[in-house]
Amino acid sequence: MVRDAGQTVKVSFAEGWDLVSRTVLHPLSPAAAEARDRVGKPYVMVHWREGQTSPVEVHLVAWGDSHVGAWAYDDRGRRIREADWRLLEPGRLFLRHLGGWRYDTEEQTEFALEAGRTYVDLFPGGKGRRVSEPKGARGPSRHMPADIPEENRWHARSGFGVCGVRQLLLSQTLPPGEQLDFVDATQSETEAWCADRFADGRPSPWVPPRPARPAHLEELFESGTRIVTSFEPEMTVTPIRNIAALRVPSGRLAVADPLTKGHGAGRELSERIPPGEYLIQAAVVAYESQYEDERFPVEEEVAVRLLLGEEPVLSWELALTEKDDVRLLREDEFFGFDTDGAAGSFADASGWEVLADKYRRHLVEQEDDAGESISDGYIRTTDEATGSDLVSFCTGGDGTYPVWLGRANTGKPVCVVVLTGYLPDLRLL
Repeated sequence: MVRDAGQTVKVSFAEGWDLVSRTVLHPLSPAAAEARDRVGKPYVMVHWREGQTSPVEVHLVAWGDSHVGAWAYDDRGRRIREADWRLLEPGRLFLRHLGGWRYDTEEQTEFALEAGRTYVDLFPGGKGRRVSEPKGARGPSRHMPADIPEENRWHARSGFGVCGVRQLLLSQTLPPGEQLDFVDATQSETEAWCADRFADGRPSPWVPPRPARPAHLEELFESGTRIVTSFEPEMTVTPIRNIAALRVPSGRLAVADPLTKGHGAGRELSERIPPGEYLIQAAVVAYESQYEDERFPVEEEVAVRLLLGEEPVLSWELALTEKDDVRLLREDEFFGFDTDGAAGSFADASGWEVLADKYRRHLVEQEDDAGESISDGYIRTTDEATGSDLVSFCTGGDGTYPVWLGRANTGKPVCVVVLTGYLPDLRLL
């Protein structure tokens, strides 16, 4: 925070910032930082004062990732405020997240579970929420709508980065008539300021937020693969189960809970597939479980996929809708379909209303002719007028489930996968 008005703030530039040692990684000259700024490569701006070992603020500028982040520090080197802006328009950034911590004692460690915390998550269109945790993560929390006006959620790009206005983004405002002087630090000044704080061992660089990434989806469909999670010590993938063929004559694919109404109903993917008939398969793992003194074998379906082609998967990405904007995702976040009935489905989106209504009538109203059970936990409904199908599957519970799209080296989509089982910290053996 700004502790003494009217003082000079030095600004150092670097390729990165080590969050553990609080030091710069690979210092840059202002000209070199400007060069990285122009091509979208990430760099940091470190604001510091003579005689103070902790920085005032650190800004991470990563135009290539549509991201500008900022951390403010206290006298003891603890992070006390954060902000996350996203470049959603060429000349404007959107304030996606704002957070702060309150440390009650000098000895309280950074991000201690008992430290008070308040944060705001914002979305375009006036949406957002504020969460207050006055006694930290272990205490009660209060959730309420975000009270930040729309005009305060957007900021001109010219106010950010080495090419923008020199300013502190998070620190307290100065009294009227007083201002800070910002001076670019020389390389020797930067090195001297960091002299006692070089990273020990492997650095922990601050990087732009990364959306959720899938783990070992291909291997879950390869019989004989041995895996381990933090929940089960060892599991073995068994042969794939072929469930049913799905007709998608429109080439428009929906992956959603058939009982979901309103927002999220019939979640249609923006990726188009060739009209045709595709096989739905389930990945199965086998392991031993124990209840009291008895051990017994278990087989469990942990993922379902719609097989679009036989080519190997080169890359995975979130399967998005037209409304999803990945630039809004923070660390490990994802878009997906919601369910409060522990179910999802693959379906031809053009016939969604008819197909989902038949599913509801079959499952809820017990109309046998509206659908058919084709396997344990799977229901199929058909719209003969369009020749389209819906096939439902069970998930591991209620919540939001990401949908993953696998692509071949040509960019062609070859499968759509939903992880339905609970596989925390999945690793291969």
